[in-house]
Amino acid sequence: MKASSGWIVLFVGLVIMGIFFSLHFSPIIYVIIAFFAYLIADAVSKSTPEQSEEAQYEIPNYLTAAQVMQSAATAPVKIPEHKMTISTPSNLKCPSCGASITPNDKKCAFCGSSLQPQVDLPEPLKLGDFAIGDTVWVTYAQFNEMPYNIRGRLLYTELWQATRGADVPWTPTGNHFSGFVLNQESYLLNWQSRFYLLSNIAALNDSDINRDFLPYAKQFAQSNQSAHVEFSYGGLRWQIDDIGRFAIEAVEGEGAHLSQGAIGRFIHCSSGDMALLIEDFQSGGSGGQDTLWKGYRIQESNIHK
Repeated sequence: MKASSGWIVLFVGLVIMGIFFSLHFSPIIYVIIAFFAYLIADAVSKSTPEQSEEAQYEIPNYLTAAQVMQSAATAPVKIPEHKMTISTPSNLKCPSCGASITPNDKKCAFCGSSLQPQVDLPEPLKLGDFAIGDTVWVTYAQFNEMPYNIRGRLLYTELWQATRGADVPWTPTGNHFSGFVLNQESYLLNWQSRFYLLSNIAALNDSDINRDFLPYAKQFAQSNQSAHVEFSYGGLRWQIDDIGRFAIEAVEGEGAHLSQGAIGRFIHCSSGDMALLIEDFQSGGSGGQDTLWKGYRIQESNIHK
């Protein structure tokens, strides 16, 4: 173990004092003063615990793994309920064509007629006018402009903690984002200012996440999400863009990979214009299977009806 700075200063001071006293006073007086100086320095060193070298250079733990990347099972979550209007029939029909509709539908998937939803859901920040049955066109450099049909929609709500602590509930921030189930086995997702077109989905388990992603997510969390954190996966080098928690407030249409009420944490990564998204749920299930998505990060201007 290296000597502390206090002991180094004491040693230098004693050498200087030794030279001074050897020239002017008896060596006995010097020894007595040195002894008392040693007792004082020893008392100070014991009152101030010495940090190890590793601790002195440890990354500040602004957001611990238990706070940002903790399991959904260990902290309470409060999600608002959206109840249907009184006496809403269970077998709703489109008034224009008679096709079956759901209480959430704003548009009939069969005839395209506008509908009055029976459930009062919040509006997402982006793509709020996209509805089941719409045709969405995506223009992107990696492929020619392609039409996609919206088969289903998931309404995400962003979660946060007002203060840090394992017992502090995660509550909605008020921000809502949409994910759209498309034909051609594709998924269109908006989160904050980012847009993703995903087409490759694979199931994960806790061992996969703990081995391949969690160490880097912890490093990103401990930097207050400001560090440039990279890791290798699937033959590419990925950078972590964002981590956090979400809940699924509503599911409409068909083909959704998550259920209403699902609560999980996410890791969003990029490698150039490619995207890697991890969705992690508590053991035993909370409405979803741990999932890895691959695709492209696109711009809002690439998406139009």
